[in-house]
Amino acid sequence: MTLQPTDKEIIRSVREGDVQAFGLLVDKYQHMVYTLAVRVVKNREIAEEVAQDAFVKAFEALEGFKGESKFSTWLYRIAYYRALDVSDREKRKWRVTHEVAVEDNPAASANTTWTALMDEERGEFIKTVLDSLTEEDRSVLSLHYLQELSLKEVGEIMGLQPNTVKIRLYRARQRMLTFIQEHQCDKWLQNYGS
Repeated sequence: MTLQPTDKEIIRSVREGDVQAFGLLVDKYQHMVYTLAVRVVKNREIAEEVAQDAFVKAFEALEGFKGESKFSTWLYRIAYYRALDVSDREKRKWRVTHEVAVEDNPAASANTTWTALMDEERGEFIKTVLDSLTEEDRSVLSLHYLQELSLKEVGEIMGLQPNTVKIRLYRARQRMLTFIQEHQCDKWLQNYGS
């Protein structure tokens, strides 16, 4: 059994000219970076582009990585801010195209209602709840609970103090609970919640 090189060893190899070694970092973190991107942009194809962009930016900026935090934290921070940039761009694009569509077709502006979620699978329900939250709420919850990062690591990625992360996690959980209660998902709470 061969031991996998550490992130520091891989980074050193890349800095010494072994550009191919960066692929080991991509292999190691691609799923987590992609998952973070999906949580922010809510579109799988766009998330793939965000993840690729994040790795390109990380590669280009690798000389500037000082190692003061873990490589994964540094990488997630790059991916998080790239995802926010793309999400903002997509929202602007959506508003422009939908404002035109609404003017052309008044029926297109009608609000759709949520269908009953009680019979949905747990995973689909959680996705729905997460999608109802803001980008910031989704990100902080995903980083802490799905990526299993510490409060400190989440704070480094999002540019926040650990206590602020703790408060935002609490508030995001409260907003999730409010959403569940407002959409009368008591059955789900009984089966999967507390």
